[in-house]
Amino acid sequence: MDMIFMILEFVLLILLTQIAKHSVKRPSNKWRILYAASVFLAVIMAIVKGFNFWHAGVYAASALPLFCLFMKSGETVKKQVTAFLGAAIIAANLVVVIAAPGYHQKPFLKDFEQGFETMRKYYVLTEEKGIDWDGLYAKYRPLFEAVDESQDYVENYKTWQRFTGEFFDGHVQYRPNGEGKTLDAICRSYGNDYGLSLVRTASGDYVAINVEGFENSYSINSEEKDELDLYSVKKKYAPGSAVNDRLTLKNAGIQNGTVITKWNGKTIDSYFDEITYYFNQNPVRENEEFYLPAYVAGIGKDAAYGETYVQGKNDKENPCVTISFLDENGNEKTVTAPNLGSYAPRMFDTISRLEDGIKVTNLNWQEMNADTYCIRISEMSYDQESYGGTDYHEMTDRLRKEVLALKDTGVKNIIFDLRSNSGGSPFFVAGIARLFAPAGEHTAFYSAVINEETASYERGADGKYQKGVATTFEGEDLWHDGKILLLVSSMTVSAGDDMVCLMRDYPNVEVMGFTESNNSCQAVSALELKEGSLAFSTVPNLLPNGEVAIDTFADRVSRIPVDERVAFDGEVIRAIFDRGEDYLMQYALNSLSSD
Repeated sequence: MDMIFMILEFVLLILLTQIAKHSVKRPSNKWRILYAASVFLAVIMAIVKGFNFWHAGVYAASALPLFCLFMKSGETVKKQVTAFLGAAIIAANLVVVIAAPGYHQKPFLKDFEQGFETMRKYYVLTEEKGIDWDGLYAKYRPLFEAVDESQDYVENYKTWQRFTGEFFDGHVQYRPNGEGKTLDAICRSYGNDYGLSLVRTASGDYVAINVEGFENSYSINSEEKDELDLYSVKKKYAPGSAVNDRLTLKNAGIQNGTVITKWNGKTIDSYFDEITYYFNQNPVRENEEFYLPAYVAGIGKDAAYGETYVQGKNDKENPCVTISFLDENGNEKTVTAPNLGSYAPRMFDTISRLEDGIKVTNLNWQEMNADTYCIRISEMSYDQESYGGTDYHEMTDRLRKEVLALKDTGVKNIIFDLRSNSGGSPFFVAGIARLFAPAGEHTAFYSAVINEETASYERGADGKYQKGVATTFEGEDLWHDGKILLLVSSMTVSAGDDMVCLMRDYPNVEVMGFTESNNSCQAVSALELKEGSLAFSTVPNLLPNGEVAIDTFADRVSRIPVDERVAFDGEVIRAIFDRGEDYLMQYALNSLSSD
């Protein structure tokens, strides 16, 4: 856009050299508008893109035609010379910016400096998380200096993922600008696809999941879309031999649930220290450990973590991996698996299959059996009118009628499917929780006291934030004689965590999942940088005892643990990746019927 702006200014000034003649032949005050047009264009560009010192010559040249407004109508040559001089200055400026490497540099280091200093000032969990800001700066400034020197946007993404991962906070996230570059960075940051993902079962074995060549697993031939739209770009990274190679694992006897003993001759857990960043934040240590094997599956032979082969962009040969596994008779075998493309789409598909809830629109009910209904809550949002405020009575009134109608028909159980709940309004959560809370007043959260002069939140002598205003509601106990299950996943985050926190202690409520929920709860702000945006926790939510709500502390232990962590075993794997079933939902239904 900058170049287009400069070319437009140049063309306009050349045009003014000709207009000088016509303005004499056809006198009119309207010609004055054109002499002011170059300044107007420059001002618009400065507003849209910001002032740029590399455009100083253009700014100066755009102002020269203003002098023509004070020249007499017959001074045609002076006007032409003025406009031509301006065009010459712009041409020189254009040559400078084309030749100057500094003009084309992205401010990756400046973005880090700005983001870091803003977080240091406003991040509200420094004490709770044990953040060492000086140590982080000493560690990451050299890394961003290297990114700034190389101007590698993929390394910029990786380095931000490492940095944000230091906080173990699901609300600390970086997103690069530009959808295409974001997808490209993701596809080039998690290694290569060797036809499977990995997981650790409850028995301690590392097994293959989402294996290429099985009907309900991810396939390089899949034309499906997902919310990141990764499937639409995966073919760009697939080697020409990928389609022929895609059944290598199946032909060798590896299927979903096959025990993998070694990866390039090393045990799976020996790679864990190499994994320095993730796609999703996992504040709870147990959740992180659950997903660590999935990231190992992208590491190729003689390759560093995250190193991704792209045809035409790598000097190395197309990579492979040797996979040792136990066959159906318990004998160890080894197969060499070729690269099928970028691992990111398969990794994302694997995580989605483990995290996703039922495919029902937000706040809609689904009959599971005669005794049980499920309501899907994928985000804590009702409508545009209510989202920014505190009044959710319309939603509460609607749900009250629906819940009472279910009760009248003899329904005994309600399942709240909160898996992959992306969060939203805490007032939405309170509007639902009140329907099921025991009778009486309940306190959801307290705000924290803010010091207006310092724009920071006050801490008391005990180091805790000082409590401000309480958010309360009256419990209606509509489901006193029934049972309630909350299904969660590691990406049940923010207001999703709020709902777990509020309802888990109700006498008839149980929380269930393969993992804990995310454990991230504070309110978030986003900082716009030149090359991306940085989100982080900026407003504390407090419990009645004065502690910040929900977020993990430095020990990374879940503060709202599930009541039942469902064992991840071979039957789970076969259900999800062979039969395409929702195992967790079926397990929940079975547990309700057996009570």
